[in-house]
Amino acid sequence: MKLLFLSTILSFCIPSFFLSACPADGKMKKTVIVEENNSTTEEKTKNNKPAPEQKPDPFAVENSSHILVLGGGYSPSGNQVSLESNVKYFRKIRASIGLTAASMHTYFADGKDQGRDLQFFDPNFSVPDINLVFAELFGKTKGIANQYRSNQLNPNGSSTIANLDRWFNQRKKSQIAGINLIYFTGHGGKGGSKTPHNTTVYLWSNVRLKVDEFVKKLDQLPIEQSTILVMVQCYSGGFANVLFENGDPKKGLSKHARAGFFSTIQTRVAAGCTPDIREENYQEYSTSFWEALSGVSRIGKKISKPDYNSDGQTSLMEAHSYVSINSNTIDIPIKTSDVLLRKFLPDEFKPKAKTPEKTEVLDKYLPDFLKKDLNSTETQPVVKLDDFSKTNLSDWAKPEENAILVNLSKTLELKEDYPGKEIKKLQEQLKKERESIEKEKKKASDQKNKYRDELRKLLMSKHPEISNPYHPTTTLLLSTDQKQGVLKIVNQEGTWGKLLKEKEKVEKLESQRFIIEKQEVKVMRLRRCIENIILAHLLTQKGSSDQIMQYNRLLTLERSILSNKSNAKHLTP
Repeated sequence: MKLLFLSTILSFCIPSFFLSACPADGKMKKTVIVEENNSTTEEKTKNNKPAPEQKPDPFAVENSSHILVLGGGYSPSGNQVSLESNVKYFRKIRASIGLTAASMHTYFADGKDQGRDLQFFDPNFSVPDINLVFAELFGKTKGIANQYRSNQLNPNGSSTIANLDRWFNQRKKSQIAGINLIYFTGHGGKGGSKTPHNTTVYLWSNVRLKVDEFVKKLDQLPIEQSTILVMVQCYSGGFANVLFENGDPKKGLSKHARAGFFSTIQTRVAAGCTPDIREENYQEYSTSFWEALSGVSRIGKKISKPDYNSDGQTSLMEAHSYVSINSNTIDIPIKTSDVLLRKFLPDEFKPKAKTPEKTEVLDKYLPDFLKKDLNSTETQPVVKLDDFSKTNLSDWAKPEENAILVNLSKTLELKEDYPGKEIKKLQEQLKKERESIEKEKKKASDQKNKYRDELRKLLMSKHPEISNPYHPTTTLLLSTDQKQGVLKIVNQEGTWGKLLKEKEKVEKLESQRFIIEKQEVKVMRLRRCIENIILAHLLTQKGSSDQIMQYNRLLTLERSILSNKSNAKHLTP
């Protein structure tokens, strides 16, 4: 079935995003030229030159779609099975979200190499007691039960700069107006202290790709092509800066049409990477994002697709809002328009200094100690969230933001008419609860370490060779009947059992702390939503006509809709 990549209604016309199953762009252009020739013969005779051909707007036209799936870990130890599963899930629901006809390339981990590049954890796999004892007392237990195999994706290649360049070199040859959908599912790193926006993604063999380097590759694409990013790595929000020249928010907007949806802000880690083979345990940004667009969860459960503007369809922005509402993770999802608002209105929520007025007479005769008070500054925020009621916010909010406002307010059980005040109280309350749990966790952790040190000292006095994990005696203790003697030593006076009990307590307290953190994150999501609503409203009052136009064009791209042609004929111009 032919598919359409549709945009939202813009002004009095309704532009659409066509997938590659539609007629070739060359044929369409030829038809347009013929029509122009027939209708402008008299004008051409007078001016002796053809009427200029109108170029398609890359924010609102799509004649050919191309998908790039990039990801996996930086090495086998960082290439968790959940990343492979993300790609499998995307392939599974690709047709149902309207991308069957789109060209697709996948570059993942070590590619088609037969090496064991993928890490997985099988809950049925049992680690011998002796290995657990040595890992707990002398090494580390993290990953001790992990296993490895080769990835099963049969990708086009490995996730390398060379393969990424190969894809861009092919795409830049095409002058057809189209959309490039780039989905990254892997790991990311922080930006530098002076350039926190310039975060990174990790490719295979520990290769880093920074935002500014990625922008240089995007800049190679023809201006007729639009690009949409879906990125789920830690610190992924830094890549929202592809909006700007050189990926630098201090510079102007790029001339290229780009939009993106990201798991979290540029200063936070993201959820999702796990070696656990149990699919039902996977919770991360793209799981909820693709679920919203397809109506089917990754474990096959049907869900109601979000339709916050009641147009009968689900846009990419609506899928993003669905994640913000429903995802039970530590993520704070953001989109490119969030970043653009803060570019145009950077100081609305920042405190500003207010200096008291003074006269020359006072300055001349007042004692110095009083002059200090006179010269002191008082900070006041330009805009206070506390000042806005739910009624104000709902009136100003776009449907996608209003859905977040309403649903997260219900989830957090907010009841006051001024959510800003209630948010502040809730944050303070949750912080106290989390800090209390952290204190209890530290006590349990310190007690566990005390038992560990006792057992370590006891074993070292009997077998000093185990200070070197590669000593022959260490190997014998691990692999022969001598291990029974080691187990007997650690179980004396029940010390090993006590250690395990304290370890279990630490894990239980960490789970409790994690639940509180996820509640705190929901509060932060709501706060960010309220800021978005206020900033979008202020932009209509303070922004220039160019800024408002640029913002609205970006919203159009973010509101792109993937759907079957048969279900979308009424939106075809």
